Amino acid sequence: MKRFLVIVLLGFVAGAVAHIGFYAYRRPSVESRLTRDLAWMQSVFGLDAVQYESIRALHQRTGPELERLFSVLRTTHEELNRLEELRRSTDKVDFIAFHQAKEANRKARLQCRTLTLDLVYAVAERMSPEQRIRYFALVGNGVEISTPPPS
Repeated sequence: MKRFLVIVLLGFVAGAVAHIGFYAYRRPSVESRLTRDLAWMQSVFGLDAVQYESIRALHQRTGPELERLFSVLRTTHEELNRLEELRRSTDKVDFIAFHQAKEANRKARLQCRTLTLDLVYAVAERMSPEQRIRYFALVGNGVEISTPPPS
């Protein structure tokens, strides 16, 4: 019986390692996603080499900070879910922890929005007026933007 359990356990561990390894290998890195997305932008907007490199530099500069903010958002969201589950199961509320998590989430959202808008406008500055109009038409669906700055 012991031998059977050891074999089943080893099979389970080997399967889990293969599964995790396969999906970790197949997941695109941030850099490869950036390259793919910028290649798409280059083809859709007809960016020249100078525009492409400039926009790539902008994304590379803001990418790590956005990733950090997304991590904060995930963490605070998980903390708020944990506090809600604690409230439901024990009927106790930790108001201080809840307030701190909500405040951290609010600040991260505000910083994320500001950084994203800064990136959108900085990218638009590197485009021609025709490209800019098409760009704002595209990103305006996913980002709340005010009237585009004058050319």
